[in-house]
Amino acid sequence: MRLIITFEEITGVKKTLEVLNRIMAYFLPYNTKNKTMLKKILFTLLAFTTLAQAQHTITGTFTPAEKYKWAILYKMSPTRPNYVSQGKIDNGKITFTLDSTQTKGIYKITYDLPQEEFNFDVLFNGNEDITFTLDAKKGIIIHSQANDILGEYMNKMSQIGQKIGEFYTHGDTDKKALLSLFNSQRETQNAYEEQAKNSLAYEFVRANKPYIPNEYIDAATYITKLQEHYFDTIDYTNPTLQSSNFLMERSLGYLVGFVPETEDFTTVYNTNLDVIFSHLSKANDNFQKSFLYDLWQRLVNYNLTDNANYLSEKYLIPLATKLGDNKLVTKLIEYKNLSIGNVAPDFSWKITEDGKEKTQHLLDLDIAQNYIVVFWSSTCSHCLKEIPKLQKFVKNLDSTQYKVIAVGLEDEDNNNWKSETYYYPEFIHVFAPGKWDNEIGNSYGITGTPTYFVLDKDKRIIAKPQSLEELEEFITQKTK
Repeated sequence: MRLIITFEEITGVKKTLEVLNRIMAYFLPYNTKNKTMLKKILFTLLAFTTLAQAQHTITGTFTPAEKYKWAILYKMSPTRPNYVSQGKIDNGKITFTLDSTQTKGIYKITYDLPQEEFNFDVLFNGNEDITFTLDAKKGIIIHSQANDILGEYMNKMSQIGQKIGEFYTHGDTDKKALLSLFNSQRETQNAYEEQAKNSLAYEFVRANKPYIPNEYIDAATYITKLQEHYFDTIDYTNPTLQSSNFLMERSLGYLVGFVPETEDFTTVYNTNLDVIFSHLSKANDNFQKSFLYDLWQRLVNYNLTDNANYLSEKYLIPLATKLGDNKLVTKLIEYKNLSIGNVAPDFSWKITEDGKEKTQHLLDLDIAQNYIVVFWSSTCSHCLKEIPKLQKFVKNLDSTQYKVIAVGLEDEDNNNWKSETYYYPEFIHVFAPGKWDNEIGNSYGITGTPTYFVLDKDKRIIAKPQSLEELEEFITQKTK
């Protein structure tokens, strides 16, 4: 028996909660809060159900075959992935060969972008080959001894947890029935801990041990106890757990799992982040930095901007500074400065007025209710196709409502840029020499062109569209 979660099940709030309960019910069966974020978080939780092991080969089948093109295998360590090999998925098939240098431990297979979401862990006990199937409709199944143990354990504990949750949500009063469920939960945990000994699966079974009452307690008390004892068996200093998705998944589970209905999500998430860090702080600094950065990236991906900035300011920036990682500090500060709601970084350009050259600043502009700042380049073929489309779209807007500021990231020679600007007389054009090493581009964290920002009249960032289509959609919705 294995716990199988299908990708089709991740659609709709109802199905989302059903699937999440199947994964988390053994430690949080009464969770019905924060449905929107639970839907987003499911993708990260799915990976844990596919832990396994390997030896000489890891052979996989992907369905539908045309959907998947490549896969990469890493050997995991507490602070970084170590590349092993990569290959093309040929007609849905791929095989990784592990030589004698590949030792027992946690391996990770990534198969799409972003890699931090599309991956799964493999437990390598060192004594058998591994096969797996990844089906877009049926989910991921991995065949190996450790995975069989862990899968059966997860499935049985989830079933019991669901029954406990149903008992409380249905308002049942049969105390003996509830105590029987708690005893079954305790016996199952003990049995699988014994069965998993001498296997990498043991570390995960032991760390998954839920809070199990010895006597009848009501629903409110049970939830409180679940939260109080959530981290009792989760060891952030354990190298095996550090090398897997486990600690991140459990941290995300706590982050979104304990949110009172009446509380503001942002405030509660920050409080939950504090609790997570209180346990993470027992690990060494390098793992803390690696883990916090990964968690920060997840918050960014989920558009939890305020929580991402809280995490970086309170914990990650001080830690990165302590470790001398100035590049990371710069990146975190840059993200905060460019977050929605912040005033955009100022920059200036030269204009000619009444025959005299003057300096114009972005923050001094007062000619429109909104501004579209687009970073482009006259040597960017994609820009040359997209900027005319932007011009066409803007021409249909009220000129007092939107003004385009086109920042040209160019080489020192501006002749080509000048020629192109003549086609867009309604834009404010800013010449930014040095291309990828330009002060303006650097202050906006530009790594590709075209890149868009939408500002309000006070130059606060109100949108960061990822494409022209997103820009048009945002403005269209805003003007309705």
